[in-house]
Amino acid sequence: MTSPGDGTPVKPPPSFSPGVARNVSKSRYPDESETTASLDAELADARTGSSPTSPLPSATAELPIRSASPTSRSGRSSTPQLARSSIGSPFDGRSEGSEDIRSLIIRAFSPTVAVYASEDTDALVRNKGFKGGFWDLIRPFGETISGKVVIRDSVGSSRAWEDYGVRFVNLKGYGRDAGWDSSLSQMEEVLEKQLNTGEYALGGPIYAKDVLGVPATTPLCKLYLRQLLSSTSATPHETFNHPVASVIAISSRNTTPLETLRQLYAESSTGEARLPDWIQQDYLRYYVLIHDEERDDIMESTKLYDQMKRHFGLHCHLLRLRSSQCVVTDDDSTQVPQCEWLSPREHLSGVGEAGSFDSYTLERGLYAKPNPTLETLVDLGTDGTPYLFDSDATAIKSFVRELMVQSVIPFMENRVAVWNDQVASRRRGISGRLAAVSRRWPFGSSSRSGIGSSGGNSGNYDSVQNFYAPESAEATLRKMADFAFMLRDWKLASSTYDMIRSDFGNDKAWKYHAGAHEMCAVSMLLNPLAMSAKIKLESIDQMFETACYSYLTRCSDAPHALRSLTLAVELLKSRGGSATETAARWAMRVMDFGLVESIGQILFMERVAACYASKTPATGAKWGARRRKAGMWSVLAADQWLKAGKPSLASSCLEEAERLYADDLEADGVFPMPEMQTFVDNLRHAVKVEYLEARGFNGSNETPTEDPIGTEEISEKLDKRSHRRSLIGLPAQLDAGNLKLNPGPINPEEAPNDDFERA
Repeated sequence: MTSPGDGTPVKPPPSFSPGVARNVSKSRYPDESETTASLDAELADARTGSSPTSPLPSATAELPIRSASPTSRSGRSSTPQLARSSIGSPFDGRSEGSEDIRSLIIRAFSPTVAVYASEDTDALVRNKGFKGGFWDLIRPFGETISGKVVIRDSVGSSRAWEDYGVRFVNLKGYGRDAGWDSSLSQMEEVLEKQLNTGEYALGGPIYAKDVLGVPATTPLCKLYLRQLLSSTSATPHETFNHPVASVIAISSRNTTPLETLRQLYAESSTGEARLPDWIQQDYLRYYVLIHDEERDDIMESTKLYDQMKRHFGLHCHLLRLRSSQCVVTDDDSTQVPQCEWLSPREHLSGVGEAGSFDSYTLERGLYAKPNPTLETLVDLGTDGTPYLFDSDATAIKSFVRELMVQSVIPFMENRVAVWNDQVASRRRGISGRLAAVSRRWPFGSSSRSGIGSSGGNSGNYDSVQNFYAPESAEATLRKMADFAFMLRDWKLASSTYDMIRSDFGNDKAWKYHAGAHEMCAVSMLLNPLAMSAKIKLESIDQMFETACYSYLTRCSDAPHALRSLTLAVELLKSRGGSATETAARWAMRVMDFGLVESIGQILFMERVAACYASKTPATGAKWGARRRKAGMWSVLAADQWLKAGKPSLASSCLEEAERLYADDLEADGVFPMPEMQTFVDNLRHAVKVEYLEARGFNGSNETPTEDPIGTEEISEKLDKRSHRRSLIGLPAQLDAGNLKLNPGPINPEEAPNDDFERA
């Protein structure tokens, strides 16, 4: 990404409309011919003033400021430029960071490793300033493993990945809260909090550019996608959040180390820390001994570590840490990386800011107040972020890498190979196919065998508890497909999902049925070798259609349906070509189903515009582009941002609409349709006035507290206007056509084919 601009004021562009008076019916807005010039002058003075420099949250802190879009064909730009200082556009198709979005989706489905530490271990880590214990300490270091990670697929070929990660979770109480019904509303709260932080709503960072200067995806869209993918918890029908391994940790302070390790293992297998019955208990155990560098003898810890390897095998590690707390003034201090995959509840509670909550509270969603026993610990970092010694950070990174590269990934590869040979191969054979066919006929019910039969026969689904037994063939094949997906072997994953989705349908296991269709389509879209020439988009659309129908109609699971359609939008858009129009239709389907609320609805309007804008015609062709449709959706998004009280974001959408409509404007920069020109003029004027009101011009005769640039004429004109957040006072002739100023849920079949043309 490029760095933020230097804050140089941007001169206001001339008016978009020609210099002649327009015939506009009376509305709630003042006459534009009387106020446009004065408002432009006010905006010019406002931009020359100093702007606050309060830091933004981590989700958008690194993003540069965006400014005016390219001018129209007439060489003039009319959209009000509100406090931005760099050039960029979020609607440039495949160059809009599609690879970054694909990487974000891939990293969202990383292996899960549970952490179960002894009391002495958590006490040692709490002394270092991490109130959540050992899990809180290692969690940020697992999101990106240092160095390249080499993974071998099912055919024996290896590939190195630089963005591989792991999710660390606390084993205590994990999987007990399997629902995420309130996550959608919490996501809206997170977005609202993000928009209302500092000066973001008044013109802070809006869009970003990558290192090549190519416009990137808006930070709000990436934040929304990250929050959506972080909201899922452990559920029976998919195993992405089921622990692949468990880290059992003790410290060198423990007086009975080997007995404590055996006790922790027993508690995680049959005791209070045991996972629910629908999670397979046969996962890898990894034993860690934490040595206190400042108090204990390394020779004694080494002897104990050798005993651990003799008793528990080679899946052990000696982690050497300093027990004292590091502060920012130390010479060898380093800042702990921030967690990227925080759930909406954690964002709202401020979990990632200073480690305010212990692990027990985090797992149960009890975020009302911090742990009272830990309030005495004070974070000495200047920005509230915990710090570690360089030696501690290096040791933790080495531990995480060794855990994944030498233990977890080989364990997953071995499990996939065994399941593929013992279960999937029999299911693909002639006997398995005959058994699958017999399941569809009445005589097949008498031949249904038990768990793990060679033909994968049904009869294992528990319709009362709504899950398959973890040892059943169906659950094993689903876990095998999920393991292949997390190992990024999308060819094996898609073939396995495709093999078992009909079995789930025959058993009427509808959530399993929907999940298999969803992940089969996602695997096919992520496979770099499966290009559009080999994969028919119709089959992928049918899979998403089936998944969405099962999630909504049969399971009443709106969050998973939203995730399915959002993945369809982003992955289809990244493929380019005709897939972009399909992506736009799925985005409209999300709004049509009412799966998103106010801010989410606006973001999906922007995604529709981005999908249409990324449709590029063949070289030399003059038809095939969808820039006018993209401009229409950008204008509608601007109107919705204005309703939400965000004039800066509305101004950005107007800039994009102006750029996208540039080829259709007349020589003087005027729309061919007078109604369209009137709509855009009123919208632009409303954005200007909203911005002035947000800066302190609230219609009163008092002098504004900041940017005192008002005049008596401006105050007098604002006094005549009531508070407005949308273009509801436009001329009546605009409401008579098909122009929807306040679009509700949008039906793709009702979408206009050519911008604002009448039917």
